[in-house]
Amino acid sequence: MVKQKLPPTKWFRYIRHLTSMQQPPSTNTSSQSSPYTAETYTRQADHTPQTAQPESETYILTLNTDEAHDKAVTALRNQHFPAKLNKLSAHIALFRALPGSELSTIQAAIEDVVNQYNPFPISTGKPFLLAHGVGLEADVKPAQEIFRTLKAKWNHFLSKQDQSFKAHYTIQNKVEDKKVMERTLHEVQRSFTGSTGTVTGLSLYLYSRGYWKLRQFYPFTEEKQKENATMEKSGRDDWPALPTSK
Repeated sequence: MVKQKLPPTKWFRYIRHLTSMQQPPSTNTSSQSSPYTAETYTRQADHTPQTAQPESETYILTLNTDEAHDKAVTALRNQHFPAKLNKLSAHIALFRALPGSELSTIQAAIEDVVNQYNPFPISTGKPFLLAHGVGLEADVKPAQEIFRTLKAKWNHFLSKQDQSFKAHYTIQNKVEDKKVMERTLHEVQRSFTGSTGTVTGLSLYLYSRGYWKLRQFYPFTEEKQKENATMEKSGRDDWPALPTSK
């Protein structure tokens, strides 16, 4: 029997089909579980935590912002990010590869740091070129302080990528055509008037085979007090629903 060889494009579609069967169904960015890429979940060496053993689970820590600001920057991302690869709302990640083997240590450190902050302002800045797309600067100085505090506690297991932090939104990525990137840059410079908002806390996501799944939202002190007051008025003894992906 002669085995039929599939063209490379059909092999790609076939492998992608098998992968999709092994993953939860794709949902929109308001869900608590969304694929980070459509192509692959394989991580580069620089994006791997420095632990003694391979990590079956890794986590991502992001800033959580108010809904209006989130909608503004996500609309800009949706306009310019390749549609087939755009599975998340706009976000600012403090750390992208926190090891699951250190989860209890990670959670304790996050709890400690959010208790030291009230919600603080965030505003967008200038767009700039990335290696394969366009980023948007974010002015959010307290986030740098939070990053330095947590890095000092986690430095021994952080990936090379997580050794530094520049607050920005990724508006476009996964683009190979430099002309497309430059057109996007000029368009954002011309038409986007900016957005201001409030950072209300930190969100911890499980990164699993290319998917992001919200593990826990950590509100800053003032937000936590508001939630407690709301619960007391309503007589509820359970926490409100976790916020959607930011």
